[in-house]
Amino acid sequence: MKITYLDFDDINNPLLGAGQARATFEVASRLVKLGHQVSVISSKYPGYKDRIEAGIVYKHIGAGTKFLKFNNAIYILTVPFVVPALTSDIIIECFTAPISTLFSPLFTKIPVVALPSMFNAQEFSNKYHLPFYLIERLGIRFYKYALPYSETDSAKIKKLNPYIKFKIVGQGVGEEFFRIPHRQSKHILFFGRLDIWQKGIDLLLEAYAKVADKINYPLVIAGHGPDENKVKALITKLGLEDKVKLIGPVYGEQKAKVFSESLFVAFPSRHDEMCLATLEVLAAGLPLACFDLPESKWISPKVALKSPMYDTTHYAQALLNACGSTVIAPLRQNARSFAKQFNWDTVATQFDLFLKQVLRYETKKQ
Repeated sequence: MKITYLDFDDINNPLLGAGQARATFEVASRLVKLGHQVSVISSKYPGYKDRIEAGIVYKHIGAGTKFLKFNNAIYILTVPFVVPALTSDIIIECFTAPISTLFSPLFTKIPVVALPSMFNAQEFSNKYHLPFYLIERLGIRFYKYALPYSETDSAKIKKLNPYIKFKIVGQGVGEEFFRIPHRQSKHILFFGRLDIWQKGIDLLLEAYAKVADKINYPLVIAGHGPDENKVKALITKLGLEDKVKLIGPVYGEQKAKVFSESLFVAFPSRHDEMCLATLEVLAAGLPLACFDLPESKWISPKVALKSPMYDTTHYAQALLNACGSTVIAPLRQNARSFAKQFNWDTVATQFDLFLKQVLRYETKKQ
């Protein structure tokens, strides 16, 4: 089977390199091992190279500037000209912010499977005061197949498109994270993209500021992203320079060290699908302090402290409570066993079965 992914991001993209890019790589590399030919069409970025990695053919389109949002816009506008030329058996379209759907089924007769990796156009409409959600609502009607991550996503898809065929397939996590040892806890960790609106870093800092003098652990922020300067400015505004440390993106041994010295992970997102970062930290035995989002129903209360959405007073109390050994110990004990249910081999197998089913549907129609 010849499979083409449409994924704006690339694991080597220095401007982003987020969780969906990693998920695409992990699943695609396993689909290659199952005998499929897989290519990924991503956005250009500074220093990009078309390449073959782990058997996956990476190609790039659009603009390769240092401005992520501009690259994003050009990628979206370029896709309609690229899709008609594809000769694959099937296309997997990773939804792309801020509009989610790229309308790929309109430009090809090849079956397109929607992967709602970014399915929050309403939130981007609220942020930018533009009607992106209307584009999302219209676009989803043209898809016949989908691979949502959760029941929340599938319910939204079915509401907007009652006739779509779908299979819920979650994310996975690498075995290496289960082998990270626990050392003496030195800090609370935020791990993710520095995107204030989506990731809720402003809510975290506001909450942490309320209890910083009572918490004996500093807050470490690991990651990079478009709002790094804004995050630094907010830390200064809240007088947290001595309590909060930005350490940039972490990989490999440094990432393992930061995880091993964390007490728990603050996950204050305003909206997020099944986030790869959450699975990685859970696999490392780190519980979460998060908001009780609809998208976070999959996160068990046995591994997380959940606060009412966007309530920084309650969230501050959750951060403080999580620093107590009687609260955090059982959550840390449960985290790894909970994460064991998610693995990339299972995800790739489920993708393989669904894609074959899609082709059988298409054959019957001919």
